[in-house]
Amino acid sequence: MADEDRKNRLLGLLGVGLGIAGLLLLGYLLRHLLWGDVSISASPATTAVPPTPTRALIDLWDAYGQARTVAQARAEDVQLVAASTQWQAASEQALLTGASNWSFVFYSAASDSVLDIVIGVGETQVVNQTRVWVAPKIMAEGAWQSGPKDALLVFLAYGGRTFLDEHPQAVVDLHLAESDSGSPVWAIVALDVSDRSLLSVLIDAGTEQVLSVAP
Repeated sequence: MADEDRKNRLLGLLGVGLGIAGLLLLGYLLRHLLWGDVSISASPATTAVPPTPTRALIDLWDAYGQARTVAQARAEDVQLVAASTQWQAASEQALLTGASNWSFVFYSAASDSVLDIVIGVGETQVVNQTRVWVAPKIMAEGAWQSGPKDALLVFLAYGGRTFLDEHPQAVVDLHLAESDSGSPVWAIVALDVSDRSLLSVLIDAGTEQVLSVAP
């Protein structure tokens, strides 16, 4: 019953057609709703898929550099809080090929505000700037800089591949943020709204260790 209640809460917040703000909010909710005690050594067992020429992709680190430049033009002291992206009707190949856009949240202590920025190929959009009363957790530059492919391989190895094969219309959200323990964590959630099926995997961004799998 508790698992069903948790799933219902996530489904109500996820909303497949969610906008950028909802996508950014998802990661924060996942850290509190899905954090578990399961600790497993990751063992990804698949190979990377080359990018398709018809899809414009952007690397996480390149997108971060562009977003940081835009954010610093608004406030010089900005620091990264979170990064996220999403795939519609996701497949294993689509995940491993890459993302066409990234969303970033930056925090400025000087202005007590967070800045939401979306970066795509040839596109930069400042979505929102919001005043905050409590400083969010700041994410330091580190192992996550190499990008999410390794985390996605772990996700696929721990149920993601089977889930996507069984749910070809699933939406996959990927969110990177600082955990309560002080290390960056990848939260990867796959959802099929047609039957309310859900799979989430939390992965330490530095060690690639699986922190939890749900349900």
